[in-house]
Amino acid sequence: MIEALVLAFEQLGDKRIRRPMLWTILLTLAVSALLIAAAAALFALWEVSGIFIIDWALALLGGIAAAFVAWMLFPVLAAEFLYMFVDQVADAVEARHYPRLPRPNPATFWQYAIAGIRLALVMAFFNLLILPLSFIPVVQVVYPVIYLIVNGVLLGREFFEIVAPRRMDFAAVRELRRKRRSKLFVSGVVIALLFSIPLINLIAPVVATAFMVHIFHGLRDSDGKRNETRS
Repeated sequence: MIEALVLAFEQLGDKRIRRPMLWTILLTLAVSALLIAAAAALFALWEVSGIFIIDWALALLGGIAAAFVAWMLFPVLAAEFLYMFVDQVADAVEARHYPRLPRPNPATFWQYAIAGIRLALVMAFFNLLILPLSFIPVVQVVYPVIYLIVNGVLLGREFFEIVAPRRMDFAAVRELRRKRRSKLFVSGVVIALLFSIPLINLIAPVVATAFMVHIFHGLRDSDGKRNETRS
């Protein structure tokens, strides 16, 4: 797993990786900035008390809260935009590290779009569900663990299902995911950590995709060898 992560970072200099990485960063930052600006403007226009200094303070706090929520939902936005560039990243990784593979069978635009919307809704729901826990003093100590567990489960599963259907049918993907769910969970925790580190989270979607390509091929190869041994 460490080797897969190192290989993913090493390939960031690949020109085939740089373009989708740049677009993912720009689109995610742009949407995040728009959300923060919209929330701040809404609070600024909302005159709660009619007293300038109090309303100004509330607008400031609202902007800070919006920025915090945008940071919490950054993985959702980034993963959503990444669906536009999945095949470019995966193709670059496989061309360098798995050159003897036959051509993949990528999903259609609409399949990626539906998967992206599903991921966005599921991640937004669960992250907003656990968000209030971060404000409870007793729970704040363990909140990062809760965050990593929840997002580890979601991101491990979703990134695997982004990459794997290029090489396997969905029934085989579900079977492999079921058998190796513990490793996919750990992989998801690694991805969640990438998304939670400032600056690194800007490139996390692309790194996570490249990382999961290596994880997928490792799991498929080991599963194939295990089946051969049993037979």
